[in-house]
Amino acid sequence: MAYASVAIVIVHYGRVETTLRCLERVFAVADGAFVVVSNNGTPEQAGELAAYAQSRCAGGCLSLDGQPGSPERDALADASVAIVHNSGNRGFAAGCNAGIRLAQQRGGIGHVWLLNNDALPEAGALEALLECGAAHPAAVLGATVIDMNAAGEDGPWLQLAGGVRYNRFTTCIHPAHAGAPLSRVDALPEPELDYVYGASLFAPVELFQRAGLLDEAFFLFYEELDLCRRATALGYVLRWCRGARVGHAVSGSVGRPGEATRGQERNAAFHEARSLMLFTRKHHAWLLPLALLARLAAKPLVLAGRGQWHCIGPVFRGVCAGLAQRPLSER
Repeated sequence: MAYASVAIVIVHYGRVETTLRCLERVFAVADGAFVVVSNNGTPEQAGELAAYAQSRCAGGCLSLDGQPGSPERDALADASVAIVHNSGNRGFAAGCNAGIRLAQQRGGIGHVWLLNNDALPEAGALEALLECGAAHPAAVLGATVIDMNAAGEDGPWLQLAGGVRYNRFTTCIHPAHAGAPLSRVDALPEPELDYVYGASLFAPVELFQRAGLLDEAFFLFYEELDLCRRATALGYVLRWCRGARVGHAVSGSVGRPGEATRGQERNAAFHEARSLMLFTRKHHAWLLPLALLARLAAKPLVLAGRGQWHCIGPVFRGVCAGLAQRPLSER
């Protein structure tokens, strides 16, 4: 199947080896797609990624500095890979948006596939997404995301099926079919979703023209929930494409549960609290008192019970930053 109508957007941050492993898999299973690596890392990392892409891709590799101004359409049309250097860590949403803009500018792109740099799509995943997209043209699609860090007696487990339920009153999330054996995936019921998981999010390019790009105010967390909320308001549906299997390891920003560094845990605590305040204020302002109770009272108790005392201060700072709606400098 020809994949030329698909733009795959991968945001790089953290270890270059992680992103190179993702690229190697993408080139193997999605040959012909337009691949954009949006570099939130260093200029040296952008050079490594560009050198690898140039050595692997049959078409040209376009390197951009991420500054305002659009590349020539002919240059985009001739390239099969684009490396965008964003001059620092601008956040996940901003990194995605840099790639989505290129997909919009290139022309001939029907779908955008946002893929985490620690995700490994399996053979047939993109074909399954295109088939689901053809059957449901006004849908945002999530994949069968496999937890690459855990397995049981029945084999690999699901990290989730497509996406997540979000309880706006408790602010708790519930990943669909999390922990279910991959061997039983065909028997699982269709889940209700409040958002498609950003590690593998497949959508028509027109969605970003109608609903807008990801909201860069979030920096980390809640950006896909915000996008999906805007999408469903326009009549799009959220669906699980069970035939699209994607392995997912661990975020370089957050770390693997139980193995994250203290710095990663503090970073995650700050951004989760900040983004929750931004999201609640944007979509459910009347629920701000409950969100504040959840983060200023309940969350510290949970963290203390886990022995994560070092995360309590970042939660308080994140709440204050979110309420003040202060823009972030690079983190």
